[in-house]
Amino acid sequence: MRVIVTCGPSSEPIDEVRSLTNFSTGELGALICTELHRRGFEVICLRSVTATSLLDSAIATVIPFATNADLTMALEKLSKKGKVLALFHAAALCDYRVTEVATADGKILTHGKIPTSCGPLTMTLQPTEKVIAHLRSWFPSTLLVGWKYEIDGSIEDAHAKAHQQITKYQLDASIVNGKVLGSKFDFIPAVGVVEHLDSKVLLALFLGRWLVSIRPVGRTLVPSS
Repeated sequence: MRVIVTCGPSSEPIDEVRSLTNFSTGELGALICTELHRRGFEVICLRSVTATSLLDSAIATVIPFATNADLTMALEKLSKKGKVLALFHAAALCDYRVTEVATADGKILTHGKIPTSCGPLTMTLQPTEKVIAHLRSWFPSTLLVGWKYEIDGSIEDAHAKAHQQITKYQLDASIVNGKVLGSKFDFIPAVGVVEHLDSKVLLALFLGRWLVSIRPVGRTLVPSS
């Protein structure tokens, strides 16, 4: 059966040579793809063009993306190409995109590479559309797993945000990571017991076991809300 994994950092252009992005490497996504392939799944990986972790093309069909919009279009197309058992949305996407760059005197810069001779600049950032908000409508019977990267607050706060994400976007699980957990991960299911994983490798192995355990009946094990 087919599964989809998104991984790596998206980027949003500032000019033709610079962009907004983040420090995601795509390593976790590559590990998940490898484990799911080992367990016999047909893996499709939507992988950032700037991901630095290697992924063998024999393990997954790789579809590259750069911006959030690229990923959105690719996912929508895949949703029309047959059943998908599970979608692991591990990509680290930009929360903002650049809509305007202006000099101190108000001149709007629109083309090429912005030279340093322009002096101080002001960028206008617009919140990006949430890719995760489309997933349930595109993949109504697919097991959807999201991620919550949290820096501040308590672990309990992070878990609460994961549950909010599950409810808001009709997910089947959410994975908490970030500074609040150090190098560890917490798997928060819509129904069931929280699993604590100490590393990326252990998380990937767990997700493989989890998916195999529910493959026979799919999403009927969890509330569709």
